[in-house]
This record gives sequence, C-alpha cells and structure tokens, in this order.
Amino acid sequence: MFRPQHGDEALRRHRAHVANASYFLTLCTADRSKGLHSPSIAPELLREITAIETSGHWQLRAAAVMPEHLHLFIKLHGSLDISRCVARLKSKTNPLLHSHDLRWQGNFYEHRLRSDDPVESVIRYLHLNPYRGNLVATSEVWPWFWLGQEEAGWFIPLLDDRKPFPEWLR
Repeated sequence: MFRPQHGDEALRRHRAHVANASYFLTLCTADRSKGLHSPSIAPELLREITAIETSGHWQLRAAAVMPEHLHLFIKLHGSLDISRCVARLKSKTNPLLHSHDLRWQGNFYEHRLRSDDPVESVIRYLHLNPYRGNLVATSEVWPWFWLGQEEAGWFIPLLDDRKPFPEWLR
C-alpha cells in the first residue's frame, strides 16, 4: 500500500542536483542559537567552505555568516551532490560549533537558480542581510560577507566602499 511521505525526510529524498547550476543555501543552527558570527567561528566556516571549493565540489559565489545561520551562494560542480557537500561542511565544522555550545540544525534550505534567474538579486540579498538584521550600521562593513572572485569583479563596484547604499535597504 502506498503511503505519502511527509516532512523533512520526504523533501531530502526528492532533492534534484544539477551539475554547474547555482544554488542558494541556508544552514541554521539548532534552536536558532546565536554565535556563528563570532571571530572564533566565522573564519573557520569560510576555511571549510573554501576547502570544499578547492576539492572541486563547488565554486563559492557569495556567503554571509549571520548569528544563527549561514547563507551560501554556490555553483555545484557535480563531484558531490548538494546534500553531501552540506554534510561535509557540517561534519568538518561540528567540533568547532560544539566547543561553543552550538550545533547545526538537521536540514537545510536550498534553491536552485535557473540559468535566466538574476544573480545580482541573490548576492545583494546576502550582502544586505546583516544590515537588515540591524547587526551593523550602513556606515560599516560586515566582516562575514564574502564574494567569489568572479562576483567580486562586478559586485564590489556597485557598492559604496564595500557598504550598501542606504536606498538599497528601503
């Protein structure tokens, strides 16, 4: 007898992974506990994100570390699927998070962009996230926002000395 699948497990079972597609990912801490943006955690997250890139699994397009979640904008290269890349990131950073009384939430959010979807809106969203969350004033630079090399070439000139224009936040 057929039984419909419900919940997160059903979603994970039916994820589609497309090589060379761009994905917007959000990974949250369990219970939305804050601390990912601390100077002892955020740089280590970037180090592991970069290690996955160096291994050829994805290309980092942009990332933003927030207190209780991590946004990634990546291009998948196909040697590992999204679930395995995220599992690797979580497993490599779990000891660090545990040492700060944090842990990752079991699931994550993913959105695959179509080839004609605008990339600028995704990167702008990531860049503005800490400003919209009132974590930093528009006169300051959020230190935990990173761009891939290609995106930095065209996105940084759109900024006001690496900061957003106030009208972007309206």
